[in-house]
Amino acid sequence: MKRGYLLILVAGCGFKAAATGTAPAIDGAIDAALPVPDGGTPAKLTFDTAADFTPAGYATQNLTVDPRGSLTPNAYLYGGLVGHGAQDQTLWSQTNIDWGQLAGKTATGAGLWRGDALSGNTLGYLGITNSGKMTIWFEGEVYLQAGSNETFLLSGDDLAFFQIARPGTASFTASSAGNAAIAVDTPATGWYPIRIGHTNASGGNSLSFTHSDNGGPQAAWTRERIRGRASELTGALRTVFFHQILGGGQVLSGTTEEPPIAHFEESPLLAMTNFPKPALQGVDPSDNDWSARYAAQVHITTPGAYTLTATGDDGNRVRLGTASAQSHWARGDGTNAATSAATATLAAGWNDLIVDYNQVDQGLMLHVQIAGPDFASPVEVPRAQLRPVEPADDRLAFSADDNNHSIADNGGPNNAGTAQLMVAGAAGETVSAIDVTFQMNSPHGDQIAVDLETPTGTRVTIRGATGGTPNGDQVFQIPIPIGSAGALGTLLGGAASGLWKLDVYDTVANGGASTLESAKLTLHTTGGLDNIARTSQWTSPILDQTTNVIAIDDAELDTLAPTGTAVNLSIRTCQQADCSDNTSFMPITPATAYGVAPGRYLQLRVDLTSDGTLVPELQKLGVSFRRE
Repeated sequence: MKRGYLLILVAGCGFKAAATGTAPAIDGAIDAALPVPDGGTPAKLTFDTAADFTPAGYATQNLTVDPRGSLTPNAYLYGGLVGHGAQDQTLWSQTNIDWGQLAGKTATGAGLWRGDALSGNTLGYLGITNSGKMTIWFEGEVYLQAGSNETFLLSGDDLAFFQIARPGTASFTASSAGNAAIAVDTPATGWYPIRIGHTNASGGNSLSFTHSDNGGPQAAWTRERIRGRASELTGALRTVFFHQILGGGQVLSGTTEEPPIAHFEESPLLAMTNFPKPALQGVDPSDNDWSARYAAQVHITTPGAYTLTATGDDGNRVRLGTASAQSHWARGDGTNAATSAATATLAAGWNDLIVDYNQVDQGLMLHVQIAGPDFASPVEVPRAQLRPVEPADDRLAFSADDNNHSIADNGGPNNAGTAQLMVAGAAGETVSAIDVTFQMNSPHGDQIAVDLETPTGTRVTIRGATGGTPNGDQVFQIPIPIGSAGALGTLLGGAASGLWKLDVYDTVANGGASTLESAKLTLHTTGGLDNIARTSQWTSPILDQTTNVIAIDDAELDTLAPTGTAVNLSIRTCQQADCSDNTSFMPITPATAYGVAPGRYLQLRVDLTSDGTLVPELQKLGVSFRRE
């Protein structure tokens, strides 16, 4: 664990009133260090805790100050905004939509809101059990094109409003607390910070949030255009699926499907847990046909060999770093003692972690432990060392078609019952594995074949018409794992985005008609969107040293910077309290002395760069200098 260090701000810190008179301008464009002067009074600035890095007047861009006391680029979860709920509290009103009302309030639950319409019976994952009196709020970013003639429609009972800022800023403009479509200014293309507030004081509850591009119809947000900042949270992301083997979401009424429920586990991962009955929100009511994924990154201090172990009733599988293992990971494979253990050599810093759980019958139990140099003995993964970031090479994309499709007797592949499965994906996002779940009612399941078709038209039989298949109303699941060979392998490696089709058809005459009742597609994807910000920045307040700073004697940067990432420090000295006389920062190399243009004010800047997946980290910053 990190030590605590004193933040020493010599002769004061923060913004001060500008000195009277006119100060000489400082040439900030320094191409080479000035001669290092003699004399002066030594001083030092040290930043090593979250409080050190967040004094009044500091600023960030795309950067998270970790509670452990580190600077890292923002890490993102795609397909939703980070949501919180507060039971029995109404924090906003028609005359007060000040975001500051959240200060000091404790949330009763948190989850990833995928932009789906919400009602009172769908808020449990946000900690809301009684929607008659509650507040929920959402934060993250939405992707908008410049000049897109954008409108948002946010509708809520009793009250809902949104606030939005331009990319790279935190200057939010608030909407009115109403239900009319509101034009949104989009002067630049990029990710716009957004936050949404919703309060209900009495009676029924509902919330919906849609948007329109270029005057088109209002539409739901797609997963590649909405994201939350997972690096601001601790714990793991638990996603619950209605069927086994990551089998989609729950149909609430008619063909309206609640997507898989994504809840933030604000606790260690995972003490011996006997799931309740009825079980988690979003599972099959029978409690005997559901699954869950726990995704996170674990922070390691001491590099070395670590082992992640899951024990459950029924199946499970684990991943740690790039190592994986699975036990009884198949539909209907029930046991009361499935154990999966993966051992990997982990680097210091953030490492990927996944635990999948499959519930088949009777007992509902899962226990997860980690062992390695950071831990005296196997323990539940501590919450403080977890953040809910999905591995960039195994993100999940979902689609479902819960309409009935007729399967003609002996219709063959050209007369199939076809489910339409639209997947919203990003450019460059490709498919590495597939889980298909479908429900079919047939008097002769042994005569039914199933094909899966990619958006580019590749069509492959994934289930042949073979004997031994039960008849009647049945749920079937077909996994297409990483590295599949032959025809199944041709379904992998292509774009995730687009219209997938599941064709279910009869191959034998005189058996009678069948019905495809539901189809759910879960794609495991890699590439595409960055889950780590490529550029991020931290800037200190302008620090008043009372007399002129004349030299930088040394800089200490305690960093974790994997190959392909970097952490760089720069400084500027100024005569004006707002540094308006010097807009340029000078790069500083650790263990190197520099002469600087004399200035009473000193400001530091840290820039972190990433390849979009690897995580640079600054754990401690120290600057030794001299002043007159």
